Amino acid sequence: MMRKYFMYVALLGSPLLAAQNKVGETSAYQQNWMSLEKENEALAFDADIQLSDAELRLDKKLFQIRKQFLDEAEKQKTPVYNLSFNEIKPLIESSKLFKIIRTMPKGGLLHTHSGGVTDMKWVVATARKYKECYVFDQKDNKDFIFGQLAFFEKGKVPKGFANLDKKLASDAHFEKELLESLTLKRDNLCSYNDYWIEFEKRFKRISLLLPYRPFFKEYYLKGFQDLIKDKVQHVEIRYVFDELYDFQHGKYPVKTSITDLQDIVKEIRKSDPQFSLKLIYSSFKFLDPDAIEKQLEMAFQLKKEFPDMISGFDLVADEAAGNSVNSFQKNWATLNELKKKYGVELPLFLHAGESNSIFNKNILDIALLNNERIGHGLNLIYFPKTMELVRKQGRLVEVSPISNQILGYVSDLRNHPARVLLSNGIQCSINSDDPSVYGYEGLSYDFWVAFVYWELNVKSLKKLVFNSIDYSSMNESEKKQAVDYLNKEWNSFVEKSNLALN
Repeated sequence: MMRKYFMYVALLGSPLLAAQNKVGETSAYQQNWMSLEKENEALAFDADIQLSDAELRLDKKLFQIRKQFLDEAEKQKTPVYNLSFNEIKPLIESSKLFKIIRTMPKGGLLHTHSGGVTDMKWVVATARKYKECYVFDQKDNKDFIFGQLAFFEKGKVPKGFANLDKKLASDAHFEKELLESLTLKRDNLCSYNDYWIEFEKRFKRISLLLPYRPFFKEYYLKGFQDLIKDKVQHVEIRYVFDELYDFQHGKYPVKTSITDLQDIVKEIRKSDPQFSLKLIYSSFKFLDPDAIEKQLEMAFQLKKEFPDMISGFDLVADEAAGNSVNSFQKNWATLNELKKKYGVELPLFLHAGESNSIFNKNILDIALLNNERIGHGLNLIYFPKTMELVRKQGRLVEVSPISNQILGYVSDLRNHPARVLLSNGIQCSINSDDPSVYGYEGLSYDFWVAFVYWELNVKSLKKLVFNSIDYSSMNESEKKQAVDYLNKEWNSFVEKSNLALN
């Protein structure tokens, strides 16, 4: 019997030795696996964040809450990943997770636009209080479109406009129709619509409303108050400058909108002293370089006069339809001259890569210009060398997940390019872009979809929140105060959330 055993050992090796070798191989494989996992984690955008014990406890609780939400959705056969924002919005609002995220300090909103800040229901309700407010209730023509709102003096009302208050009072269905024309909803991810055309129509419908100075003041006061309620402490608006007016004084100088906004911020600070505001002077990609030259000159003039309010320059509009960033080379070449002329610096905060196409190369200019933050940057992942440069230069990408879905760039938000950016160490912040146009307020909805669809954790949430202050255009003194306040708010949020979830 023993001879047979030794024969097997000679032919096959010792069973015990073979098992030991296998364990050794498995252990080596597992060590390599764990090492590779750590190397990947070390590249991520939030690798420098160390969580406290309290934050780790909250992280486990939020993980379970998200899991419970997704498990319940699967049980109910709700296709969470195949729903548009408009379809899933009621589910978000009724979720336990949303109630927690609403209490989370958001830091700063770095990417939003004038005209996209304040709730459209409020816009209609407030506009109708003005007897001089009218609405175009006819079919679109070359001058006006259906639902367009404007203020007119008595006797100077163009044909096709009806008094807004009287129209709403006499037609029970008109308010619903008007609100639908003012908000952009994506009811079906598979249906075709030119969402950019519809998107721009929403802005046109209120473009004659906002310059009316009395309404302007109410509009921004309400918008900022709503953001504060949603735990936003700092706002940066891509602001398209226009002359304000009223019927007593006519038109006011362009700078009046800045001084009025300063007054609004002063009023808000009486109850919320931490609130701050910056304006990024914005013009349009569809203009030619000569027109942009004049816009840059105006931007530098305003920056010199209001250095604490004007923080940068941007070009907006549909990237597929407008001129490329590269086509304005002669304008970018004048920035140093303008800096010397006015004695101030005006960094760029350009929209770039709001596209799914590799033929859109706006993102290439970003790493070559004094561009501190990138608006959207969706197709950055198609340009690996530029992505590496953006990471090394420490630029921030302003991500707006809900906007990106509604405008048709990303259907299943699990596949949002920001997930690739974050895992490759590109710093990002969460933004709402034009929430009022999309039918919501604040930043909580965007954080909710990012947390659920991108499988984030408390570590990544914290980094995204603090990025919005660290990469803001505030000066160093303002940033220090803002970070100190945010730290207190964040720690309080963690403590209160842990107690509430016990």
